[in-house]
Amino acid sequence: MSTKKTTSSEPTYQSVWETLSVVDVSERAEKKNGLTYLSWAWAWGTLMEHYPEATYEFFNEQRDSQGYCEVWCRIKIGELERTMWLPVMDYKNHAIQNPDMRKVSDTRMRCLTKCIGMFGLGHYIYAGEDLPPDSDPPSEPKPEKKPAKKKEPAQKVTPIKQEEVAEQAQPPENHIGSKEEADNVLAFMMSTADTFATGKEQDLIDFWKQNKQVIDLLDQNYNEHYEQLKGHFTALRQQLKTQKEGTNE
Repeated sequence: MSTKKTTSSEPTYQSVWETLSVVDVSERAEKKNGLTYLSWAWAWGTLMEHYPEATYEFFNEQRDSQGYCEVWCRIKIGELERTMWLPVMDYKNHAIQNPDMRKVSDTRMRCLTKCIGMFGLGHYIYAGEDLPPDSDPPSEPKPEKKPAKKKEPAQKVTPIKQEEVAEQAQPPENHIGSKEEADNVLAFMMSTADTFATGKEQDLIDFWKQNKQVIDLLDQNYNEHYEQLKGHFTALRQQLKTQKEGTNE
């Protein structure tokens, strides 16, 4: 039976969330190497069932000087839009250097699914049911070194749209447009960081560096969110240090 809702008015962020967040994705989710994945084809089909006017676009991947690569995706439902990013990673969720186009393409589709999750569909796959969204952040010890705030010039990139219309567009670097979106960015960043809890400290540091552009946006526009995120990363880093010291004893 279809769960499609029909409304006579334009969708709002709240109405879209209330529609998609109640869709049961448990039978569509797959476990791989301890991580949960949702089929992008099913996720997009479900979005189309409810909001056939939705569109998406990918931005050209961004590569840093070390060869690490990050992809960006934006989804629009009428006047509503969400933006998501994802580093190109291996099967252990570790960022990889100099990925080929197949890995970039696969990551784009994962990013598309994650961006759909920002509207509510399967969001708990990323957030983790064991992480209360309103819990207080852990007490923050002084970090050894605060990531440098480095202003980077805006880059023009060419979005790759569904209609394959080539046009210039700015990357979504200045596009945390509301407190609600900042809340969602914070939740995704914290839940993704938690996947490094049993890994290496350097992987966590690399993840911070790869998302520095978005983190700086939080720092500049939503300082409370930034402080909460920084505290979460600091606590995770201290936890990884403690684990390493324990294994060396």
